[in-house]
Amino acid sequence: MDLIKDKQSRFLIYGFIGIIIFYYIAHRLGWILIYFSLALFLAYFFGPLYRFIIQRGISKSIAILLIFAIIIAFVVLVIFFIIPNTISELNLLYREIPGLLSGYQNILLSLEPFFERIATDPNNLEVFLQDIFSEIQQGLLTFARTAIFELSSFATKFGFGIIIIPIILYYLLVDIDLFKDNLLIFVSPKNKKDFREIVIKIDRIISNFIRGRLVVCFIVGALIAIGLYLLQIKFYFIIGLVSGILNFIPYLGPIIGWVLSLLFILGKPWTIFLWVTVLFVGVNQIEAIWLNPKILGKELGLHPLTIIFSVLIFGGLLGFLGVLYAIPLAATLKVITNRYLVQEDNSLDG
Repeated sequence: MDLIKDKQSRFLIYGFIGIIIFYYIAHRLGWILIYFSLALFLAYFFGPLYRFIIQRGISKSIAILLIFAIIIAFVVLVIFFIIPNTISELNLLYREIPGLLSGYQNILLSLEPFFERIATDPNNLEVFLQDIFSEIQQGLLTFARTAIFELSSFATKFGFGIIIIPIILYYLLVDIDLFKDNLLIFVSPKNKKDFREIVIKIDRIISNFIRGRLVVCFIVGALIAIGLYLLQIKFYFIIGLVSGILNFIPYLGPIIGWVLSLLFILGKPWTIFLWVTVLFVGVNQIEAIWLNPKILGKELGLHPLTIIFSVLIFGGLLGFLGVLYAIPLAATLKVITNRYLVQEDNSLDG
């Protein structure tokens, strides 16, 4: 009893110290860790394809060249299509913000008879709305300018990453199993078996999530963008992009995308609202009924609420880097906690 409690106390202390050290390192290294993280994500994503090619008797060099060709094609797509289209739509949104807000204000003013029945001073309604929408417009314009600037800045940093990330990715693909085995060097002989089992479990959770979630996010974002394009909704590309990226947190993408879509269709016929709602409900059902079971499977090991809270907490602490590491950290904490706290408590009860 005392021995188990002592081990649990040491586990909590070491875990707390580890989180502090990681927080310090993350703030000091910044973009270096982001480049490494992206390379690690790519290594996990393309790992099965790499091993599949190797098992067919093809050399490692050819396998890596094929994977790099796929990545280069995607980078070209990002540089020459996704980023320019995103900046173009943000510029269009920046120009149309005053007109959109004016439309919203007119819709609210059309409800003036209702407000006259419940307001103590209905004469001030128009002035009140003008002040509110003036503040909203200023905030949105500032946000749009900042978004355009940050996207351009990100493109510059992304360009530098194009040089660094492939180098890291090359060595990760070639030697990732060696890197995992080398972790055992720092473990005492009596604990090597337990540590190896922990690393295997964490590795399985992370690899399943990264590969499956990225594919699901891409499909969801593409379906939403194509659907909105067919419905002739403005800013379909931005909405699809935002929906796909935010869907990294389960089911959040379609919800945010639906709300954004409604902002751009206010004042239009109710049938448009109906079709947009049908689109997002349909995509959400496709994800829940078909994509998640087929692509993610049942072996993910992380509840959606765990993923949501992990992204919010680590994202709040470390920004974009925290979002990247939220799932690996959550998986690590889950496996270690289950092994050193839950299982030992169960063994004691037994």
